[in-house]
Amino acid sequence: MPKASSSVLIIRLDAIGDALALTPSIAALQRAGVPVDLVLRPANAAVFANGALRDVVVAGFDLRSRSRTNLAAIAQLGRTLRDRGYTHVLVATEDPGGYRLAAAIGAPVRAGFEDPWGKPLKAIWSRGLLTRSVYRSAALKHASAHECETLFGLVAPLAQESAPTRDLERLRPLVLDEAPQPDGRIVVQISDKWERLGIPFAQVVDLVRRVAAAGDVHLVASESETVYAERIEEATALPVQRFDALPPWKAAIAAADALIAPDSGALHVAGTIGTPVVAVFPPMPRFDAWVARWSPWAAPHRIVRAGDDRWPARATEALAQLR
Repeated sequence: MPKASSSVLIIRLDAIGDALALTPSIAALQRAGVPVDLVLRPANAAVFANGALRDVVVAGFDLRSRSRTNLAAIAQLGRTLRDRGYTHVLVATEDPGGYRLAAAIGAPVRAGFEDPWGKPLKAIWSRGLLTRSVYRSAALKHASAHECETLFGLVAPLAQESAPTRDLERLRPLVLDEAPQPDGRIVVQISDKWERLGIPFAQVVDLVRRVAAAGDVHLVASESETVYAERIEEATALPVQRFDALPPWKAAIAAADALIAPDSGALHVAGTIGTPVVAVFPPMPRFDAWVARWSPWAAPHRIVRAGDDRWPARATEALAQLR
């Protein structure tokens, strides 16, 4: 059981979905009475609800950079955070900057991941910056653990429970400031992530048209993806709502009857707040292991494998099953 004076800083220098995979770990620390601060990137600094954490620190330094200016920025942030007196700094990121920041803070316990077989040189390097290492394979295994379970390994010594929770009553308040009124719509995440995953634009258009025929559809996108959103609007004659902030975007997903999304942050918002979700994954090597690692954590869901022109029909069928 952790001492009452324990305080934790978690460093997660990754995308929205990566950050949300920490939600069960934050819930465990909260139940154990351990104050938690979190280092996030500017793009996902508002991904958690107000009050879910004691503080969110925004990391302004660059990722994967060893420039003198960047190393100085990490060192400066470390000196600032050192004065907070953390007992534990947990490096929940693969970026070397996270390890350097932990060392600069100099907490008594500095824990992070290593893979001495897959990345032996990095393991040797990181051991000089950490006081405790947790094994994590750098490669996907045939039966991969979910990311929430892997991250829980970092907080387990401080937690009062043996496994990450899937209790939506505990998870949802950590992500949403308040629960919106249900609107009965089906949200489709409009993002160029579809194309970045190798899913053709025409197939996404087919999906949108099928969903629109099945019910009241709500197309949502980030303001930063306006170009892709405009292409969808032109092809479907349906409006796409753009969001320039995370809280209203999360609220739109929370109000929905269901969500259809590619492997993206939207999928993991739904997975932690309970919105039923059809998760579309592209074909890839070790597909099953990737899905096991990144499927929606606690929400009802169906997995659809893209890769042919029939997956939009399968996604629509999966949506009907969820609803």
